[in-house]
Amino acid sequence: MKKIFIVRHANTIYNTERKWQGRIDLELDETGRWMAKRVAYRLSYENVDVIYSSPLKRASQTAEEIAKVHGLDVIIDDRIIEGELSLWEGMKAEDVPRKYKKDYEEWANNPKADIPGVENFESVYKRTVDFLENLDINKYDGIVVVTHAIVIRAIVCYVMKMPLKSFREFLIGNASITTIVVRENNWWRLLNLNERSHLMGD
Repeated sequence: MKKIFIVRHANTIYNTERKWQGRIDLELDETGRWMAKRVAYRLSYENVDVIYSSPLKRASQTAEEIAKVHGLDVIIDDRIIEGELSLWEGMKAEDVPRKYKKDYEEWANNPKADIPGVENFESVYKRTVDFLENLDINKYDGIVVVTHAIVIRAIVCYVMKMPLKSFREFLIGNASITTIVVRENNWWRLLNLNERSHLMGD
């Protein structure tokens, strides 16, 4: 049985301030660096053969902490980058639905929404599936993928065969681990979602 550990990047100042980050390339803050070490410690107990990351610093810095534990290099893949959200980048989370009510509701409820400066979920899903279906599952027993909430939502929709309009109906926290198991005949199953027990305590 193979495992794919899907990790959401650790914390940045924008996460703390509840701001939309999109592709603004922020580094991890102090809390994020602690989180990255904790998720690396949690995954030190797992068999990990390869680590992939989004090119954004908050993901690659999280991935590097995991890589140190396993003596691996991080492979950067543009297909698992955060969604394009330039219309809303830097805005408070609560301000977007208020100031862009129509556009936000369209994006949140229509996977094919056509809003300039906002990548729709179908687009994220397609590039994410291309990444997943081209993973060399047979070559590795343990794969780590460090990415962003929207990409993880796409992965869960793919594995669970959920309608794309359901992409916002579950939580993906910073430095969480979502685990997929893969067996013969392309048998993919969700083992756990949004695991964050490694962030408890000191």
